[in-house]
Amino acid sequence: MPGRDVPPIAGRETVEREVQEARRLSRHAGPKAGAAWRRALLVIAMLACLRPRDAVAQAGNTAEAALVRALDLEGDNKCREAIPLFRQAVQVPDPTGAILGLERCYSIVGRPDSILALLDTLLVQKPGDPTLRTVQLRTLSTVRRDADLAAAFQAWIAVAPAEATPWRVYAQLMLDNGRAMAADSILRGAAVALGNTRALASEFAQMQAALGLWVPSARSWRSAAESLSYLEQAAVFSLMPVPVTARDSIRDVFTAAPATLGARRILAGLELRWHAPRDAWRVLSELPVTDSTVAAWIVFGGEAESEQSWLTARDAYARAAAARPNDRKLALRAASAAMTGGDPRSALDLLAPLAPVTDPAVSASALLLQVQALGALGRPQAAESVLTARGQGLDAPTSKLAQRAMAWAWIRGGDLARANAALDSAGRETDEGERVAAWIALYQGDLATARRGLRRTDEPSNDVVTAMALLSRTRADSSPAVGRAFLTLARGDTAIAAREFEQVAGTLSDAAPFLTGVAARLFLATQDTARAIDLWRDLLQRQEQAPEAAEADLAWARVLRVRGDSAGAVRHLEHLILTWSQSALVPQARRELDILRGAIPPSAAAAAWSDERRRTVAADAA
Repeated sequence: MPGRDVPPIAGRETVEREVQEARRLSRHAGPKAGAAWRRALLVIAMLACLRPRDAVAQAGNTAEAALVRALDLEGDNKCREAIPLFRQAVQVPDPTGAILGLERCYSIVGRPDSILALLDTLLVQKPGDPTLRTVQLRTLSTVRRDADLAAAFQAWIAVAPAEATPWRVYAQLMLDNGRAMAADSILRGAAVALGNTRALASEFAQMQAALGLWVPSARSWRSAAESLSYLEQAAVFSLMPVPVTARDSIRDVFTAAPATLGARRILAGLELRWHAPRDAWRVLSELPVTDSTVAAWIVFGGEAESEQSWLTARDAYARAAAARPNDRKLALRAASAAMTGGDPRSALDLLAPLAPVTDPAVSASALLLQVQALGALGRPQAAESVLTARGQGLDAPTSKLAQRAMAWAWIRGGDLARANAALDSAGRETDEGERVAAWIALYQGDLATARRGLRRTDEPSNDVVTAMALLSRTRADSSPAVGRAFLTLARGDTAIAAREFEQVAGTLSDAAPFLTGVAARLFLATQDTARAIDLWRDLLQRQEQAPEAAEADLAWARVLRVRGDSAGAVRHLEHLILTWSQSALVPQARRELDILRGAIPPSAAAAAWSDERRRTVAADAA
């Protein structure tokens, strides 16, 4: 059996605290992720109580060896075989790992109550052991023996009358079971018995949130997180469901003086999850510059990237880079986020100070980003000049990446011949090379080659979706007019591209509805709403069987709603639902109707509409 590196023995309270934190995290991570996190973090917690394996061998301790073997079996999903070894390992001086392993394995095999008799025996010897008592209460709660659960809790506080742990565990179990009122009664009893509630602040916060007492919950979370920073994420998860009408009050709690980093981090996390990334960054950016604040900005940048709020991430990284001018990689991260967020101009500004940097890794990355940014701005000559002046020292893989970036630069400059030449220099044999070649083929109107090349791409961008949808709707192998329209769009000439897609719809009959729908979306993006409506009307009158007709009804209804024509919007939404009852757009149409008819409260409706409009505008702009 291969060796295992195990950390030195840890205190029982440390292990139990890690276990409780693991369980808390797993409750908020979704069912699949929760199981994985619970397993990983509990195993880490158990390992923390073991001596190194070589010490096991030297001591020849059978019980400890059994514990190590049980962990191996459990890691191999052999819980039935691990159970007798865990029971044998209970004889170690500190049985925490064995008890937690038994609890988990008995649960996996469907016999969670099998551990209770063993716990009764061990509690006679160690009546105040918090791990044994916690596992006992958890198990009784799992098997729904409520009377025995209450009796076990009373037995625990009888032997530990001055400790908060029994109250915390019991209240948390009630919260986990959705019994917020019961948790409230328990915590109020704790306040009387213990004389204060500071040790139970997070439990009070969770209970208040479960009861919809959002402002008291926010105050409790702020208080709890001030002394225990690891509770910040728990606070965010707990307060995420706050309704729109109460969010300003929550903001007041976390922005109240004094302005602390912990409180601002909680609010920033909430704003991100409430789809307000700019507000999230604002509450953090207002803090004075300290090492802790800069570290928080960097972490926030990563969270904003996870939410695909790229320009918010750019701002966070850029501010951190200004505070740490020697950390060149922060400027690179800011520039990369700017590029992904579609702002190549700011990317160039962020890259400017990196031009004289001698670090090869930073220099190469900065050069590649600069070529990409110049290409995105339609400045291929400038990109080529930069690459010629500073690209000699690039290694072969980076040089190929730079040449592919040059190919895109020439594409956006409208010079497909040079784009092909750059791609030849980069090589067409890679997946990325084939993808770029497929795009060039599309822009040249070679639909057959584009169809073969783009079929293998997994890029989720709007351009890819549009191109692949078109190629699946038409059997044509060639259409220079379609190629010109896509090339114009790639160059950023949205208004001209809209007209070209409208014109080509008349020449490619099998994809005419799709091309008309694309043209309408582009006209709307350029604020030419009148022309977009004309095209939607044409789809509804002449192409009623095409899927784009349902899209036209929904888009037209949204425009009318923004204009205040609720009656007209309702007509289009009802027409969509009745005419295309199987359309994937029906749920969106029903939600729009609920907003218009008042089924959703006005403030919530406004927020929902604002979020939807923001997503629509962002998609159209992209």
